[in-house]
Amino acid sequence: MATTNPFEDILNLEEEFYSNGYNQGLSEGITAGRIEGRTFGLEKGFEKYVEMGRLHGKSIVWANRTPSFQRSKISTMSSQELEQESQTKEGEKSHDLKLSELAKNERLAKHVKVFHALAEAESLSTENSEEAVGDFDDRYKRAVAKAKIIEKMVGEGQGQGGAKSSGDGAIEDVSVMKAR
Repeated sequence: MATTNPFEDILNLEEEFYSNGYNQGLSEGITAGRIEGRTFGLEKGFEKYVEMGRLHGKSIVWANRTPSFQRSKISTMSSQELEQESQTKEGEKSHDLKLSELAKNERLAKHVKVFHALAEAESLSTENSEEAVGDFDDRYKRAVAKAKIIEKMVGEGQGQGGAKSSGDGAIEDVSVMKAR
């Protein structure tokens, strides 16, 4: 005859609560993890696209400053139209500031062309697959490397300024000699 202990349910109550709590915590943790992971992924994706947009803007500026990419100004206007245009320009104050042209260098023009192709937003994939993300990261790294090359060739951007200062007022910050 099987003896049933009337206190068996009470003695196993802790184990039952533990199991229920564990299963509920596991399911809520999975849900919270997915939400947090999605939020983190969206943040990082947005940051990458913002940076790629900044690089694309740089490529446009450099392309417009490169002499070999500028359109030749062949005038199809009559001399009277040119005279009217120059008079209206003289009457108005121009706030347009123009950047200096870059040196005519075919190697620089080639780098700018490749950089623009790498950074253009039209051909970037917004898919959330391993292959698309890997392709984006590869293009981003190559675009950053091209930007550094162009900055050094042009002599602007992060390449300027010489050695970096520690900012603590040390003698190395004011010395003309570079630290090794």
